[in-house]
Amino acid sequence: MSRIGVFICWCGANISYMVDCPKVAKEMYRHPNVIFSTDYRYMCSDPGRDLIMNSIKEYNLDRVVVASCSPRMHEKTFRSFSQAGGVNWYMCEMANIRDQCSWCHSNYDKATQKAIDLVLMAIAKVNKNKPLTKMKAPVTNRAMVVGGGITGIQAAIDLGIAGYETVLVEKTPSIGGKMAMLDKTFPTLDCSACILTPKMVEVAQNENVTMHTYSEIEEVGGYIGNFEVKVRKKARSIDEDECTGCGLCASNCLVKNIAYVDKKRRAIELEPADLEKINNIIKNYTASADNLLAIMQDIQAEYRYIPQDILRYVAERLNIPAAQAYNIATFFSIFSLTPKGENVVNVCLGTACHVKGAPMIMDALERELGIKDGETTKDLKYTLQSVRCLGCCALAPVITVNGVAHGNLKSGDIAGILKQYA
Repeated sequence: MSRIGVFICWCGANISYMVDCPKVAKEMYRHPNVIFSTDYRYMCSDPGRDLIMNSIKEYNLDRVVVASCSPRMHEKTFRSFSQAGGVNWYMCEMANIRDQCSWCHSNYDKATQKAIDLVLMAIAKVNKNKPLTKMKAPVTNRAMVVGGGITGIQAAIDLGIAGYETVLVEKTPSIGGKMAMLDKTFPTLDCSACILTPKMVEVAQNENVTMHTYSEIEEVGGYIGNFEVKVRKKARSIDEDECTGCGLCASNCLVKNIAYVDKKRRAIELEPADLEKINNIIKNYTASADNLLAIMQDIQAEYRYIPQDILRYVAERLNIPAAQAYNIATFFSIFSLTPKGENVVNVCLGTACHVKGAPMIMDALERELGIKDGETTKDLKYTLQSVRCLGCCALAPVITVNGVAHGNLKSGDIAGILKQYA
């Protein structure tokens, strides 16, 4: 049978002003394994330490519960008191009756009852605790960082500087992550590349860091201090030891127009007709980054969206990073990287439209078209999307189809409007 001692701390007035500490201590005797229970004004003080240690010896206690403040502050303190009195370090538990009772309640009786319940729960827990002994295990002083974005890069740099052998694993062909796609960074609007590029160089040159790009984690085993990780390094098309980054292989590649690879690892090429269309669009402007926005608008008008392979081809023709073109395509709402329907239906969900029943209009459109907000019908006839405001508050609720406004709508009007564009 376990012998439990309970010690209720007043924490000065932090606990006692809202919790009846003597009553809590007295109620603990309801538990059959509680041999001793008391309260004291400052349990973490030297007199409090002596009270715990002496009580352990006097009543032959083998478990201790201290009800006071947060374990984050004083768990080590009270466990050291208990250990000094002869109780195993792990046979001491705490109940937080300050943060979770006195500080968050205004009813004295209810706070006291809650404190009683919390302490009884701590008693139930410590009653099932088993003595443990601390042990030392060998630790491999080696670290792995998964993900080569700006956070992963900085973590690998810090670990390398600290002298730890570090392995950085990134699933894409290059480190840099999302930050490499940005032009500027918030809130200072500093150049993203100016911040990121030096760190990319620094991590690559750190002798303690080994990078595995175009690689993925397949399996993690072992335990803390001795993990075993299986990394799959995807196939390369070049000899990395011989590569100097000169770019000649890219300029002489027989499949130079390959823009991206889909999830099934199939190469997607630009069709000759698409190449002709895009080249004609670019001819209308100077092949300069200054004209990127206008070129993208023409492509959007031609295809009703901007195919990603074409976006990358345009970036190459204008001699700009693909990330810069992607950044613009995703920033402006007029652009879409996914196919849109022949008829684009915009539903205003602004305040005026919302009050006059816009959500019901959206529900009617979703039922008629069989799609949800942001989706396109399988036959590419309609794309349904919500917008915050169309500037037609007097017509609320209002929708536009290919820029044509239809206002003062009711749910029953939707089928007739859609027939006009069938």
